[in-house]
Amino acid sequence: MSQLICAQTVYNPNVAIRPIPTLSVYKVEMLENSTAITFRIINSNQLPPFSLSSKNIILRKVSDTMDLPLIRSENASFLPEKHIFSYKDEIYEFTLVFGGLIQPAKYIDVIEMTPERSFYVQGIILDKDLNTEITLGFRAYQLGDISGALQNFINVAEMDLYFEYGLAYFNILYILSQQNRWAEAKEWYEKYKNRFFYDKQLHSNELSRMGIIQRLEEGR
Repeated sequence: MSQLICAQTVYNPNVAIRPIPTLSVYKVEMLENSTAITFRIINSNQLPPFSLSSKNIILRKVSDTMDLPLIRSENASFLPEKHIFSYKDEIYEFTLVFGGLIQPAKYIDVIEMTPERSFYVQGIILDKDLNTEITLGFRAYQLGDISGALQNFINVAEMDLYFEYGLAYFNILYILSQQNRWAEAKEWYEKYKNRFFYDKQLHSNELSRMGIIQRLEEGR
């Protein structure tokens, strides 16, 4: 039976889509009547001033129709206010607080409900197993364990068929292409094409930019 969660905090969850590459979610604090999400933006290269254009921001579980409106915020800059980054690697941290999530909630979206939707953080993963496997995949790749990273992302792709973001498939296709394992890449590409992902166009554009889709489509 679905119920309001009593108390849980998820630190450094993985995120599928974000408007700024250096934006991350530091923590998601879930109480019975509130959900507080703390974001961090790192000024690794001189970023332009940052602000949220509207307080009409909602939290929703992925694929759910029930929106939780923003209740309050902490240290968030809304237009006409702006946060101006003043030095390299500065960390700007702000928190948005919404109502309580109905459980189970494995992944959530935060979206600014304006025509431009300039602030969107989608596919925030709350599921422990998914987060662990994705983190292990990125860590293995950074350490040069490419085969280990590939297996981690395959595990992610196979462990939750309801996760409607293409992060795992993108990394599988990228790694297989780098290893010139095109036959296997074509098999995963067929799976990728047959799945619905909210961010499919973004991934397809990047795979095309790198020439991977063109190679996979050869001979068709």
